[in-house]
Amino acid sequence: MNKQKIKDKKRARRTLIYLYMLFILFSLFVGVSYTWFTLSRTPRVSNLNVYVNSSPGMELSIDMEEWNLQLDFWDIINHTDPLDEEKEKPVLLPVTWSEEDQCFYAAAYGADGRLKHYREWLSLSDERNANKQNFENYYIKATFYARSGQPAEISLSPAVEVSEGVAGAGTYVRGVPIWNPGHEEIREEEDEEGNIIEIKEWVGMGHENGGQGAEKAIRYGFRTTLLVPNEEGEFVPAPDQEPEFVIFEPNCETHVYADEGYIPTESMDGTEDLIDPEKIILQSTSFWDEAAPMEHGVVIHTLGDFIDREGNVVDPPKLFTIKTGEIVQIELYIWLEGQDIDCTNQSSDAKIEANIQFSGKTENQSGLVKIE
Repeated sequence: MNKQKIKDKKRARRTLIYLYMLFILFSLFVGVSYTWFTLSRTPRVSNLNVYVNSSPGMELSIDMEEWNLQLDFWDIINHTDPLDEEKEKPVLLPVTWSEEDQCFYAAAYGADGRLKHYREWLSLSDERNANKQNFENYYIKATFYARSGQPAEISLSPAVEVSEGVAGAGTYVRGVPIWNPGHEEIREEEDEEGNIIEIKEWVGMGHENGGQGAEKAIRYGFRTTLLVPNEEGEFVPAPDQEPEFVIFEPNCETHVYADEGYIPTESMDGTEDLIDPEKIILQSTSFWDEAAPMEHGVVIHTLGDFIDREGNVVDPPKLFTIKTGEIVQIELYIWLEGQDIDCTNQSSDAKIEANIQFSGKTENQSGLVKIE
């Protein structure tokens, strides 16, 4: 009888210990789960600098009245939304393009940071969700016009280095280098006599990538519409030509969380690509390295090339064609592709610099000439 009581006591003690351990494990699980959920953040680009330029012979305009070789991008944005009197830069939030519906959809994320099913994504519109300075803004749209002094095939200009790699021109997207002054650390060492000495070191100094990887998820969309003069001399869409939509994907072959190589972005419409692969322009990665010696505000840029899906360098793909006397309306969309593998919660409040430049090739291959 005594032996049985002893066994019962031991069994009860073990049961209490197991319950206590289970309680501890449950507490740890709840704590870890809470951390997982609270770490989830929506990716966003909070600071985007964009420059729009053209080569001599092709001119750009906001209103088809004043023509220049260069446009202030934020003037274009304010022109498309006159209510925005201040030039505050709209924030980019994750969206994706539906070729079938001809609109963007806002990416919807669960509490664990993963994308929800497309059925839960929100349909967007230019009027409600582009160029806004409030929580309804998701992407940027700029409308401007182009003309040429002679028939030409227009493409994006290749990215080229200037000033020995310190600056660049042409077309590219890259993360902004942000200077980190570093900090002082003290470590202890033992000298030859066995005395403990303190050694001060300055560590962490250098530039950090302000893009935080989001520069690899940026997309451009170019919708071009040919305008021709009607009987009253007003420029209207050409009746025999449909607008064309082309997507430019910079930094396409190097991803943060995948092996190198181009990975197509699947469409929510069920296709392997967002649009017809023939209408997707790819560019290899643009990046920067520290200068030697290291200097505040000075980095060496390496700019990307236009490539095909196998990574081979190609000539700049055609964006549109234009003839003398014609005007092409360009609707430029800039967005953060929500289905890209680099569109993660680690790229929150990213800072990105983008340059867009157009160039033309004429039938005589001599290039554009200045419009007189």
